[in-house]
Amino acid sequence: MNRLSHIVFAFSLFVGLYTLIFGFSVWFSGVGTITELIEFYLIGGIVASIVCVPILYYKAPNRDMRARTSSNRGAVGALFFVTFCLGSLVGTLVYQWYSGVAIIGNISLFVGAILVVAGALMPDWDIPFLGISRHRNIIFHSFIIPSLAVLLTMLNVAMRTGTILGDGAEVEYYLTALILLGYASHLYLDIFPSDANPLEILWIASDPFQKAPTGLKPLGHLKISKKNARNWLVGNATLLLLIALSLLGAYFVNL
Repeated sequence: MNRLSHIVFAFSLFVGLYTLIFGFSVWFSGVGTITELIEFYLIGGIVASIVCVPILYYKAPNRDMRARTSSNRGAVGALFFVTFCLGSLVGTLVYQWYSGVAIIGNISLFVGAILVVAGALMPDWDIPFLGISRHRNIIFHSFIIPSLAVLLTMLNVAMRTGTILGDGAEVEYYLTALILLGYASHLYLDIFPSDANPLEILWIASDPFQKAPTGLKPLGHLKISKKNARNWLVGNATLLLLIALSLLGAYFVNL
């Protein structure tokens, strides 16, 4: 997947996370209802998709190519995925303004999106550090580098707890979790060929017979065969996702 795909997919994951957290906020507030939120969510996503997908598809570059037909599921699926996520976010924000329900944890939409996108770009840091010939390095495309951030976060929070700097220390859990979420999204997307439909992620990620389109570059004697590259990417991404959810849980518990 190219860089834009990683950015868009990571942002879409954050949209889903933001909506989910706001859904819990509505549930606990007693002011609005989940049914109303879902209505705004679906209306925003569907309207944006119906209006924008045909425009974006037929106005895109290379529209005269024979392959660019309505049967091009990859293009249509990608556009639908992006526009629905953006539209549903707008619908959620409209309902948030309409109902007056504050999101739990006072989460910043802008900061959160930036952190998730930054995390999604981090695995490609192997290009400036190691060169393009060693892109998809086994260390950068694993849980190893993000785990260092987790350890530093936990150490810093532990050192601040009980001191004058202790107030708000749990926010670091939230910030680190978003970076890990973006990092995991990058690893998940790397199991797809560049022209894959993003709506295929559920069954491609769970299909044990699928293979990553390209292998991983070794580091010394540490090697992963192309046959096992998919399992490596999915396994490390899933581990990062679980750690991110644990950090989010720690953040909300300590509010």
